Parts: sequence; C-alpha cells; structure tokens
Amino acid sequence: MGTHKVTIFTTSEDLRRLLFLRALSIVGQLFAIMVAVNYLEMTLPLIPLALVLSALFVWSFLSYLSLKDEMKLTENAFFVQLCVDVLALTAVLYLTGGATNPFAWFLLVPHSIASTLLARPYAWAMAVTISVAYTAIVFFYQPLLHLDHPMEMGLGGHFQDHIVGMWIGFVLSAFLMAYFVAGMAESLRRRNDLLASMQQKMFRDERLVALGTLAAGAAHELGTPLSTVDIITHELELELTKPEYKLIAKKLKIIQGQVKRCKQALSSITETATQERYDAGQLMPVDVYLRNILNQWRVSHLDVVLEESFHGDALVPTIISDLSISHALINVLDNAAQASPYQVSFSANWNDKEFQVVIEDEGVGVDEEQLAKLGEEPVSSKNSGLGIGLHLSKVSVERVAGQIIWKNRKPRGLQVSITIPLGV
Repeated sequence: MGTHKVTIFTTSEDLRRLLFLRALSIVGQLFAIMVAVNYLEMTLPLIPLALVLSALFVWSFLSYLSLKDEMKLTENAFFVQLCVDVLALTAVLYLTGGATNPFAWFLLVPHSIASTLLARPYAWAMAVTISVAYTAIVFFYQPLLHLDHPMEMGLGGHFQDHIVGMWIGFVLSAFLMAYFVAGMAESLRRRNDLLASMQQKMFRDERLVALGTLAAGAAHELGTPLSTVDIITHELELELTKPEYKLIAKKLKIIQGQVKRCKQALSSITETATQERYDAGQLMPVDVYLRNILNQWRVSHLDVVLEESFHGDALVPTIISDLSISHALINVLDNAAQASPYQVSFSANWNDKEFQVVIEDEGVGVDEEQLAKLGEEPVSSKNSGLGIGLHLSKVSVERVAGQIIWKNRKPRGLQVSITIPLGV
C-alpha cells in the first residue's frame, strides 16, 4: 500500500455504517432471489447462494460482536472488510449470470466507499480488485435459466458487443472514481487537518494574548517595588564597606544583578507593547547574537558551570536580534541550570540557511509521558512551576518557522535542540 501515513478512525462509526449497508444488501439479495425464482420463473443454484450469503452474514455478525464504542480501526482492517464484500458479491454474480446480471454494477459500491474514506492507494487497489472481479464474471459465470429453457445470453453477435461495452464502461468508471473521488476525499482530509491546525494555533494565540495581558499588568505593578529594592541594595552596599562584610557585599551584588535583570525584562515587555513588530531589532552576526544571550544569562547564574562551543561556516551569517528567540533560549538555559547547576553545555553551529543550538544538562531527565507534553502545554519536571517558560519557548521558535526538540540523554540528562532558519 506504499509508505503513506495510516489513518486511524477515532470511532467505530464507519464500520457500523458498513455493516448496516451490508445487512441491507443481504436482505436485498434474498428478495431479488425470491422474485427471480417465484415471479420470473428462473432456475437458480439456491444452495450455493445460501452458503455465500450465510458466510457473509456470519462474517458480519462476528464483526459486529467485535465492535466497541471507542474501537480504533486501521485502514488495512477497513479495506479487508470491503474486500470481503467484493468477494461475496462476485460469488453471487458468478452464480446468477455474471456480467449479464443487471446488478453487476453494485461492485462499484465498495469502491466508492474506499475512495471516500480511505487513502488514495487503497482506492486504486480497490479499483484493480473490482476490475479483476468484473473481468472474471464476464468470462466465467453460470447462465440464468428459465424453468423451461436457458436464456440466450451467450457471448455472440450483438450481445457480445454489449457485454464488452459494459466491461469497458465499468473499468473506466472504477478508475475514474479512484482518480477523482479519492483525490477530492484526500483534499477534504488535508483541508480538515489544516483547519484543525489553524484552530489549535488560534487557541494557542488566545492563551498567549492572555499571558501577554497578565505580563503587562505585572510589569506595571512590579516597577515600583523593584525600584525600591534597587535603591535599598545600593544604600546597603555603601554602608557595608568593611572587610568583614565582604561576603554580604558579594550577595548584595547578586541581588543587584537579579534586580537589574528583572527591570530589563519589564522594560522589554513595556517596549514590546509599543512596537509594531515583536522581533524588531538590530542586525548582527549569529555568533555575536548568541554570545550576547549567554552574557545576559550568566549575570543571574554566576554559580552555574557552563560549557560553550561555537562551530559553523567561516562566513558567519547575520540575524535580526529577536527578543522572543532570546527569551526562548534563556528559558531553556534556566531549565537546564535548575536541573544540573554543576554542568550545562551550550553548543551552536550554523550555515547560510539556519543555525542550531543544542543545550544539554545532566539532571534526572524527564519521563517519556511528560517528555511528549513538553512545550505543548504548561507542564514541568520541577517540584514547582507550571512550565510556562518551555511552552512560550516552543511557541516563539515555531513562530519563526523553527523547530525545538526535547529528548532524554544516556545515561542521564536532557537535550534540547533548537533550529532557527535564517532570513525568515
């Protein structure tokens, strides 16, 4: 069937509809047999027909018993169900006149279902299947017989031309249906996937707007307290000039650095609110941009051991300094530092199309279930916190058509790979 992605039906509703349609077809065929025998005075092989329809009924009954409300069904399994219908109908047509049977076109019904519900390779496979089945019943079948004489339905004269024309029309119809109906169904599936993706993006953007509103309000409220803390720490620094206060003065320096970083963050929020574009910044080489981020981050992480490495083309490409990407990298670095403050590595490489940053820590890592949720929703591997920083990092990276991937390291730790295209 190719290497296309296998579709999973989220419910059993499609199979339930197919079983209902199959039940109607069994009843319809029984009614047609009764009319042919009692009113049209035809001689039919009733025992073989009864065996075929009974086998189809048993298969349908077993399929119905296996149905569950939340059952998931692969395309392969659904295709097998349709093939069973084709096989049963072909057997019935073989016993009742083959292609001369006026109901031979019912072979197109499973094909129309496959073209609508399944991926295009399955539609083509079903087109081939029913074409082979129809071709077989053109040449191999049991003629319809009246009680007193056989019907003149041989492959001779004008009737032969009629049968050949029916065969050509059937095969063309099957392949045209595979091409057009399956193509339209595939387009509808792609459109539905796109709509679902857009709805998810809109929902995510709404949450970001809400977070932005809260951040703007917090920036306004925190401005005065931070200024007060800054003034007090400077006054204490002037008072604690004696040698015995050296350790306290060092801690005051750390507090001042943290306050400075908070004020810078609040200033960037305020400035962003007045900018037309969030990513409006200066044009600079990629390595300079990344080193500026590391220098800014080190101010508030003096005790963290950070190993850094830079590799790339000799001609370093340029990038517009993007506050959102800067904050995304800082958030990931913060998370790594909290996981293993004694060892964090930062490596960067670039070419003329993109740059990639790999941040690794030696913490305990993240369990697989939580790893799948990182960045998708606010979660955290820490004892406290909602993981909003990682969520915002993922959103910021994807906003510029980038990619961020988390994976556990061996024997321990977490690795985060961030790829950002240049010129976006």
